[in-house]
Amino acid sequence: MQHLYISYPPNEYEFAHRLVDNLQALGYPVFVDAVSETGTPPWAAETHRAIRTCGAVILILGLAERRPTGIRHEGVSANRQEKPVFVAIRSPGDLPRYLAHATSIDFSGDYDSAFQELVAHLPSAPALLTAPSLPWQRHPRRRAAPPRSPGHYRRIVWWLAVAAMIIACITIGIVVGAIPV
Repeated sequence: MQHLYISYPPNEYEFAHRLVDNLQALGYPVFVDAVSETGTPPWAAETHRAIRTCGAVILILGLAERRPTGIRHEGVSANRQEKPVFVAIRSPGDLPRYLAHATSIDFSGDYDSAFQELVAHLPSAPALLTAPSLPWQRHPRRRAAPPRSPGHYRRIVWWLAVAAMIIACITIGIVVGAIPV
């Protein structure tokens, strides 16, 4: 099962949760409000995991306002993972470059018609519910190093012994006065 990932700035809380309620009423599974504090490493991991396993991303933006760091992080992450991105525009302005390929829907006017337009562009709720969950890996697994031969360790011991002999000779030379200090 996949879900819709919704991101919004703090000043759009009521609008975002109205959108969530309407999408859930149509049967869409929705991820909203990460538990961790925005901008922290746990928040970044949580949002990355949620975006990785989602079917689409909805970003709520007031383009005339300053964009919070979290929304930029989420937009860039969605682009890197090639997720469909939809921007619910709350006020006029220029779309950031990282959202150049996103589908924009104007929510600054009539909510109901904009909502219908958004639903028309989204993957269907049954498609998300029956889509396989994508596996999430924290980091790609590294290939194991080949086992080292016993000769490798013998060479290390030999070089350590040579270094110890050189240090001993220099120390004895300094003590007997053969090497001036």
